[in-house]
Amino acid sequence: MDDEDAGERLKDVSEKRGEELVQELTDEIVSLQRELAALKSEVAALADFRSSRALVLEPPTVTATPSLPQRVTIEADHMLRPHDGFYGVEHTSEGMPFRWTGPSVQFCFNVYVDRSNGADLRLFALTSIDFEVQKKIVLIVDGETLPVNVEPDGGGFAVTAFLPVRADQSSTGLVFVLPAVLTPPGGADGRVLGLAFGRLSIVARKAENIDGASDRIAAQ
Repeated sequence: MDDEDAGERLKDVSEKRGEELVQELTDEIVSLQRELAALKSEVAALADFRSSRALVLEPPTVTATPSLPQRVTIEADHMLRPHDGFYGVEHTSEGMPFRWTGPSVQFCFNVYVDRSNGADLRLFALTSIDFEVQKKIVLIVDGETLPVNVEPDGGGFAVTAFLPVRADQSSTGLVFVLPAVLTPPGGADGRVLGLAFGRLSIVARKAENIDGASDRIAAQ
């Protein structure tokens, strides 16, 4: 009903008297009730339409926990920080990157890796100031000391360990502790150094490969 129609109807009502006025008012109320009912129906239909669109358009809520990486590799030329126990990146004459650890006896990493079935850790170092001293390296994982195996490997040496099973999605904290940091002989480099870090790799184990893994590391 537009303004012009409403004005005409109001004029007609004002001219009525007695029973005619009562009947006219009754008819007007009935008409208004019908219009109100129609509007309510349209509003309800619009609400249902908007609700159904929301069900279609809104993406489903994702509740699954993302899986952790099966393999992590950290190279010497990655972003390793001084307060984690590393000097700046250097290169061998063949162009291989490495970083000396120091001046602290410890250096550390914080990684995300799948340990639902355990994982194999391997740290490769190009060299150290005194292998016989620094091969007695200690590995602390999430606050617990783990057995390690240290042996010569490809012109340097490798530190290997088995990271035990852990089901949660938290990061793994690795702290390597050397018996000592030493000044290189000859006085050309005045820094106190640990080992020449080259690479850290951690590979998640498959379920069928975990039996006896920690026992083998401990026996080496």
